[in-house]
Amino acid sequence: MKHRTSWGRIWALFIPSDQRFVPLLRQQVGIAVLACALLVEGGSPARMAEVEADGDIIRRELTQALNQTFATPFDRDDIFALSRQIDDVIDAAQDALLAIAVFGNQESGHVWSMTEALAEGTRSLEAAVDVLPSSSAASLSRKAKKAENVVASLYRYGVDLGSRQLDPADALRLREVLRELRQVGRCIGRAADTISDIVGKER
Repeated sequence: MKHRTSWGRIWALFIPSDQRFVPLLRQQVGIAVLACALLVEGGSPARMAEVEADGDIIRRELTQALNQTFATPFDRDDIFALSRQIDDVIDAAQDALLAIAVFGNQESGHVWSMTEALAEGTRSLEAAVDVLPSSSAASLSRKAKKAENVVASLYRYGVDLGSRQLDPADALRLREVLRELRQVGRCIGRAADTISDIVGKER
């Protein structure tokens, strides 16, 4: 496990870290929570586009702040990576909602269950970011990883069930929707992994 170097700790004693980053990450992950809530609610693609645009604004603000700041509360590469991964969650949610709009959800209980798991995963990410870089963020990130695993299982089962119960055209449409939802779960999992890395380095 890579820990923060002793020189980094020494610098932290003399140069106060910029405290903007965790609040910006909180704003960004809050937008990811809203994006996944729209999946559960069956929100409109137009509304999702507005949410995605709001996320881009926060992402640009955070990136600009990183470029202008010497001292950060934890590793700047991890801050950048986590922000990018949260942005990926939002983008993937937008793609998933567009797939549902184009292909329909086939009245599948798997679609609803997957969106519920994704919403729970982003709420766990939000709770983890809220307490960064404390050790309690690690257990919350594991909850987000669990949501990713639930989504992956539902994807496999849903594709198999659809192939056996639906005609080929409907099965293909359902698979496209489930595939996009699975990608949201993967993005949540990557963000959760980065949070765990941050906590490990700060110990």
